[in-house]
Amino acid sequence: MQSTNSQSYKSAFFISLIYFILGVLWIILSDYTVALISSDESKITLLQLYKGWFFIFVTTVILFFLINRYFHSMQLQYNKNLEQIQKYQLSKENLKISQSELSKYEKLLTTIINSSPDAIFAKDLDGKYILFNDTALKMANMASDEVLGKSDKMIFTPEDRLKLKEDDKAVIDSGQTITREEDILTNEGAKKTFLITKGVLLDRTDTIFGLFGIARDITEQKEHERFLLESKDKFYNLSHLDTVTNLPNRLHISEVLVEKCSQKVPFSLIILDLDEFKIVNDSYGHRFGDKLLCEVSKVLVEVFDATAFLARMGGDEFGIIVNLSDKKEIDALMQKLHSKFTSPFKIEMVDVYITASSGICIYPDDARSMEEMYQAADTAMNNAKKLGKNSFSFYNAELKKEAVVYTQMVTNLKQAIQKSELELYFQPQNDVKTGKIVGVEALLRWKSEGKMIPPDVFIPLAEKSALIVEIGDFVLKSGFETAKRWHELGVLKGRIAINVSARQLIHLDFIKTLKAMLKESGCEASWIELEITESSVLENPQLVINLLEQLRALGFYISMDDFGTGYSSLSYLKNLPIDKLKIDRSFIMNIREQPKNQTIVKTIIFLAKELGIHILAEGVETEEEHSFLLENKIDSIQGYYYAKPMPLYDIERLLQA
Repeated sequence: MQSTNSQSYKSAFFISLIYFILGVLWIILSDYTVALISSDESKITLLQLYKGWFFIFVTTVILFFLINRYFHSMQLQYNKNLEQIQKYQLSKENLKISQSELSKYEKLLTTIINSSPDAIFAKDLDGKYILFNDTALKMANMASDEVLGKSDKMIFTPEDRLKLKEDDKAVIDSGQTITREEDILTNEGAKKTFLITKGVLLDRTDTIFGLFGIARDITEQKEHERFLLESKDKFYNLSHLDTVTNLPNRLHISEVLVEKCSQKVPFSLIILDLDEFKIVNDSYGHRFGDKLLCEVSKVLVEVFDATAFLARMGGDEFGIIVNLSDKKEIDALMQKLHSKFTSPFKIEMVDVYITASSGICIYPDDARSMEEMYQAADTAMNNAKKLGKNSFSFYNAELKKEAVVYTQMVTNLKQAIQKSELELYFQPQNDVKTGKIVGVEALLRWKSEGKMIPPDVFIPLAEKSALIVEIGDFVLKSGFETAKRWHELGVLKGRIAINVSARQLIHLDFIKTLKAMLKESGCEASWIELEITESSVLENPQLVINLLEQLRALGFYISMDDFGTGYSSLSYLKNLPIDKLKIDRSFIMNIREQPKNQTIVKTIIFLAKELGIHILAEGVETEEEHSFLLENKIDSIQGYYYAKPMPLYDIERLLQA
């Protein structure tokens, strides 16, 4: 500052000196010049005046520029000083704002770090903690002043300290961020699992000055994972194991089949089905049946080696996958298996004889997918049952052809219902003495593409494919409508007999369906005779008896068809609520030459008479058969002796005659 003032004095003195010298020179030189120009005093005075104004003008201009320069410099300096003051004030204000922002962000960072459910910490290169958030303090059960500036030996056990030190060194040496699970024993003695992430801390020059760590307590999560894994195994077993035999179930063997088919290696699938297993269940109960299934599974385990995959497919069906494709080897194995069924199974001190039918499909010769293998093995198994049961059958092209024909027939039969290809024929039932019509039986016929398909072909097909219920409803509806029509025409003689299949009879909605059909058609139940087969009674006697009582209560007339073809019907005959017995044609045919059949027929007629049941003989064709039945006082007959089954138009003409 003092140097600046001295420089100012020198500059001012130098300028004043120059001005003094120039002024003196101007006076001397100007006076001298004036004297040279003129000697006239008046002119000299005038020149002196001009000289003086000129001097004043010049000095004024010089003074203007000097003063202007001075004030300009002063203004520049003032502006510079003002700018510096403003910058200083702004910097001061910015510093104040920065300090406030820094404080705010520091508070925000501290809040976030301490609010985190994870333990967050940082160490310097000496292993001393420079950061330890609230969660970490809570986990360690310590205060911040007990941790900050201190090392791991204040928090962890010696064993864990050594491990942490090695981990820290590995992180610092590698400069990488690592994440892994660790089991740590806390000061409280609790073993916990942490998911720990560690990495290095770097300054502006990328120099490592410490490391950070984030530890999440995942003990509870690991427990949940363990529980889920255990539950997964449990549910897998529930969904893949049969609860009765503890063998794999259908789902499991299906998965194995899909896998094996993808490997393109030959193997075989065997499907084994127990013959008449339902009789065992019905006779002894399901608990007894389950024990029998367990014994069968033991036989399978005994026959097949550990490389075979055994499964219970459901019901009384088992599946076996064997790594064999040679038919001779499989044949020997199946012979061994089926020989086991020649001896009885002992269940609860009861000897149970049961046989099995098996079907074998070989991959890839017979099938190339899981679905195809099931279909082929099942087709072969059904063929084994046709051969007489207690046997096995290999799948072949002929069986495939039969299966295709069966499928096509089922399809055609279903379409026949929609295309109205089914119709009712009627066969008269005649009084044996007078020959008068006392009733008719409705018989279903199928005419497809101009050809009549025999009932003994499509009725079993309908039974097997479950179409029998739908077809049976068609027959009932048509029969009811016909009865109503004949009643209005006044030609109804007796009743219209309609066959009811076993499956149709025990259907849940059968009674409800009958009531709806009666109401819709306007038919009276008393105009209808419902025919049931003896075999349908034997399947579930008590249930059928109950159903027949309900049918009779509605007003229906009940008859039993094919009587005598069963094996235990006499034990139920006295309890059955039936009105008519129909003797099967097998006992009537050529009866004059069959003494045993004569005895049977006479006995049946006698029993029916004693029980007050109407008795009818089916399939009567000859005079010899007719005369025998007349002699033995049968009530009515049905057969070609009087008339063949005929379509609606023809039977109506016969009834009107």
